[in-house]
Amino acid sequence: MVMPEEIAANDVGMNRGLVVSDLHLFSRRSDGAELWERIDDVRGDAEILVLNGDTFDFRWSHFADESKATAAALEWVEQLIHDGRWKQVHYILGNHDCLSEFVKELRVLASERETLVCHELHLQLGRCLFLHGDCVNRRMSLEELKRYRAQWSKDSPRGNFSKALYDGVDALGVSKMFHQLYFPKERTIARLAHHLSLVLPDWREILDHCYFGHTHQPFSGHEHGGVAFHNTGSGIRGMGFQPLSFQANLDPS
Repeated sequence: MVMPEEIAANDVGMNRGLVVSDLHLFSRRSDGAELWERIDDVRGDAEILVLNGDTFDFRWSHFADESKATAAALEWVEQLIHDGRWKQVHYILGNHDCLSEFVKELRVLASERETLVCHELHLQLGRCLFLHGDCVNRRMSLEELKRYRAQWSKDSPRGNFSKALYDGVDALGVSKMFHQLYFPKERTIARLAHHLSLVLPDWREILDHCYFGHTHQPFSGHEHGGVAFHNTGSGIRGMGFQPLSFQANLDPS
C-alpha cells in the first residue's frame, strides 16, 4: 500500500517530542503567546516539536494587513528554529494558517533551514500520526479535505467590526459551547477514523497514537481501533491548552 504523498515518515534518529496545536497567534481571543512563553515548563527532554495546525490565525488577526501578518508569522517561525531548543520542527498546516501567501513563504524558509519541515496535511513519525483535525468537521475524504483547505487558502482578514463582534460572542462562551456540542469525543473520533480508513487503510496496524487539534476539546488516551487518540486543545482563552509529549521510537538505522 502506498501512502498518500501528504503522509510521510521522517527518520531523524530522535525519539522524544512535544506536540502543540491551535495557538491561534495574532488573534485577540487567544492566550497563545503567553502560553508559548511557558512551553519549557512542559517540554521536558523533547527534541522534536510538532506544531499541529492553526499556529497562526490569519482570519482573526489583529494585523489589518495580510502581508504584515505573514511577515510577523515568518519572523516567529524563524526565531523558533534559531533559538536552539529544538533539533527538528515540523509545521503542519491547519485551516486558519494555510493562507496561500504564507504557505509559499514558509516552504521557501523550510527549504533553507534543515531544522524546519513543512507538511500540508499529515505527518507520521514512527507509530505516531499527527494531523490538524479539520477532517472531523464531517466525514471527509482526502479530496474533500483538500477542497475545504483550498477555500481557506484564499481567506482574508476580517474587518474591525467583525472582529469585535466575534470577540464578544466568544467572551459570552458561545464558541466553547458550540465546540462542546459539535465535537463530542466519540463522534469526533468516529469521523477521524473514517478519514484515516480512506487515506491510510492499515492505520490500525501501523499506528499506536494519533494526535490532532482543531476541535479545542483537549483529551488524551481515548482508545479506538487499538490506537490511542489525543487532542491537544487550544490557546483560545478558556478552551483548555494541552501540549503532549510523545515517543516516536524512530529507527536510526
